Amino acid sequence: MNGAIYEQLTEALKQQPLPLARVHAIACDAGSRWLEDQLHLFLMCMDGVEVDAGVEPTMVRVGQRTEREELIDAIRQVVRSRAGRLVLAAEVRRLLPSKFVTTEDQIKRLAKETPGLEVYGPGLIRVVD
Repeated sequence: MNGAIYEQLTEALKQQPLPLARVHAIACDAGSRWLEDQLHLFLMCMDGVEVDAGVEPTMVRVGQRTEREELIDAIRQVVRSRAGRLVLAAEVRRLLPSKFVTTEDQIKRLAKETPGLEVYGPGLIRVVD
């Protein structure tokens, strides 16, 4: 599972709960070669994702998001809004919604840890696919 596929799945699940078969189809369309059972196991292990296997069809939804997850999503949105340009962590911090209190170091650390984001050079952040 690469960062771009992971991001597509989470974006789809943020919109609404989806049957596992539909989530698998989205992953396959994005280039994944995982079987549905492999994806099911992956989703069950993901923080913030709930898999209701007791119902038919098995439903997948995004659970309660942490402050960290919300900050990562906001960082992604800011970097994406720059149309593929490299963005300084200081500029990301400046462009974040006011509800986020963070530092440039935290932004760089989160970007390093987040699939789909990369820290380049002395603190430039970019989206990678």
